[in-house]
Amino acid sequence: MSIDHSNLKPEELQPLDMKRERERCSFDMDGMTCIFAGNRTSRDRSRWLMALLENHPEKAFDKSKRPFQGRTERFMVGQKIALEYFQLRNRYGLPKEDRDLLRLYLDEYITLQVHESMGHPTVQNQASEQQWKEWGPKIASGQYLVSYAQTEMAHGSALAGLRTTATFCPESDEWEIHTPEPSAGKLWIGGSGSTATHAIVMAKLIIENKDYGMHPFFVALRDPDSHKLLPGRYAIDMGPKKGAPSMDNGYITFDHVRIPRNTLLSRFQTVDSKGKYEVQNQQGKLLIRGTMTLVRVGLCEIAAHHAARATLIAVRYALIRRQGTPLPGQSKLERQIIDYPGVQQRLFTAIASSYALTFAARYMRSIYNELQSELQSKGNSPLLGMVHGYTSVLKPVMTTESYNVVWRCRKSMGGLGFSAASGLTDLENSQPDANLTYEGDNNMLLGGPASNFLVKELNACLKNGNRPGRIELAYLSKRPRSGERFEGSNADLLDPQRQLEIVGHRAARLVYALHELRNGGSGKQGEESTKPYLDARLAARASRAHGAYFILFAFNHTLAALQEYARNGQSSEKIGVNIKTEHLKALENVRNLYALEVCIMDDLSEYTQDGYLDEKTIHSIERHIATIMQTIRPDALGLVEAADLSDWYLAAPLASSDGRAYDRMIEFMKSEPINQSGHSGAGRDQDGVILGFRQTIGRLTHGEVTPWNETEAKRREAERQKERTSKL
Repeated sequence: MSIDHSNLKPEELQPLDMKRERERCSFDMDGMTCIFAGNRTSRDRSRWLMALLENHPEKAFDKSKRPFQGRTERFMVGQKIALEYFQLRNRYGLPKEDRDLLRLYLDEYITLQVHESMGHPTVQNQASEQQWKEWGPKIASGQYLVSYAQTEMAHGSALAGLRTTATFCPESDEWEIHTPEPSAGKLWIGGSGSTATHAIVMAKLIIENKDYGMHPFFVALRDPDSHKLLPGRYAIDMGPKKGAPSMDNGYITFDHVRIPRNTLLSRFQTVDSKGKYEVQNQQGKLLIRGTMTLVRVGLCEIAAHHAARATLIAVRYALIRRQGTPLPGQSKLERQIIDYPGVQQRLFTAIASSYALTFAARYMRSIYNELQSELQSKGNSPLLGMVHGYTSVLKPVMTTESYNVVWRCRKSMGGLGFSAASGLTDLENSQPDANLTYEGDNNMLLGGPASNFLVKELNACLKNGNRPGRIELAYLSKRPRSGERFEGSNADLLDPQRQLEIVGHRAARLVYALHELRNGGSGKQGEESTKPYLDARLAARASRAHGAYFILFAFNHTLAALQEYARNGQSSEKIGVNIKTEHLKALENVRNLYALEVCIMDDLSEYTQDGYLDEKTIHSIERHIATIMQTIRPDALGLVEAADLSDWYLAAPLASSDGRAYDRMIEFMKSEPINQSGHSGAGRDQDGVILGFRQTIGRLTHGEVTPWNETEAKRREAERQKERTSKL
């Protein structure tokens, strides 16, 4: 017999709603958190890293004041955060994977972010053994803080267009780094505005007027003792941005700066004292661009994390927020907003995306690790071009999907989603938004490198007897036929291989069409002038289609592996948990929703343009989706809490784990300095009156301003009336 809670206050009801939702979940939560993290070891390591920050003895990583701080204050506090982060990573000797996670959990784009994600790895991977022996210990310990200076103010997408030069001077055995004009200054360089001691400067290497192309140079920016800029260097903070207030993105120029010859990173090329240029490893030399590939892999992982975080917040709020009419046949209570089908459509597809992106990012990381292993053992790998191509597709596809999830989740919270108490406003304005642009603008990547890669792979496939280079490109083996239709039963629509077949048809059709267009198939005579537009549009569509196929393939691959572990009794060994039928069923529901709703229905025109899906099939898909939504409903909270993110990390008063959203919201509002009095930094005086009120708006309420001029108002109204009449 259910208990009538209709007389409870909302503050009393919310914790009960949260408790009841957890009890409804069909699967064991410990198991699902391990599955979501990849295994128990990864889950426990993440918990430990998060606890290091949350339980810091000096509360250096406290987030409670951030929503009330301006850019300058956030930056200054961020300096302390960066210091304490480095103390932790040094004290515990954290490997790169743990350092990356720890920075993610800082939830602040610190000034040392680029040092860790790009500066340090670039020097480590591209310096000679002797160079790393000299610089490595100082870079690893933080004595050298390294920014990555590639982007220039007027620089487009072509790396060959960089204008900063590094000219060899044999008489002094030095390089001369020079910025030829202000628009060639390095821009957006993270950490360079105030903090970095050094920069990896990407510049044209010139010897005796011969341009050898872009190369990396290790350039000192600031004096090691005083931290003043060294002669010839000019660096300033580029000012306020939409997000990332703690990061000093900078603008740098060089005025004929001389640096030693051995500052050219020399693992893959050398220049001797006579100016002789020699390549050490032609295949490995391509890794000069490898830093960006590594960063793109990381951005895919971060995109997945942001989607999971936003979905957890939004689903929790939707469970404890009641609004509207009661459900038929139930109590007098207003219904939980998650019980509205429109809300479920937004949030349950967000759940599906967060799982799909998580599994796809993990799968992409495994391919990248395979590449690195081959490079270490053999010095080269056929995966090099493949990984660059895959990340050129996945970075824009996954970051766009992640941003859309964050935006959709915030909007689902209604008016309070606009409050910083949602925990989503600062998040949305920082990385999810910035991810769309840096390390390759998403639109540029889709229409350029991503589509070029797909056409290249199709060419290779056709030359190799319709055998694609990798299984993730299997759809290229079959050219879509004119008039081809999906042939399958209603049950087939829930079969993972048939779902992949549908999504693969879309990808194949578009990639083949792009291939034909670029090989002379312009269409009707006289349409050559429209080819660039047609290409741009088709290239982006083909790239997105491959992205959808890859993500769904990775989901299928992950779920199939989990099913095999459970079937063979290997789940404890592989995942660290006993995978149960309930876990697998819940994941199947999520996978089916992702395939049918996100991959197919969200891009339905791509499947109906050639008639591949008919009206009957589409109706069947819609009915399946409706059933899946109902099946997911009792597991919704469990699915999002599998991300295993603490209240401290979420920093979302409206989505606390105890469900007390309204209590937390009131506490949050009281923390606003404008509402406080009696201490330094408070916005009110001892009487609770806003500071400065008497000298400003208070003059209005005291009648000390120019009085209303009724005569002048009537005269102006008469003029306006006369003007309106004349226009008639």
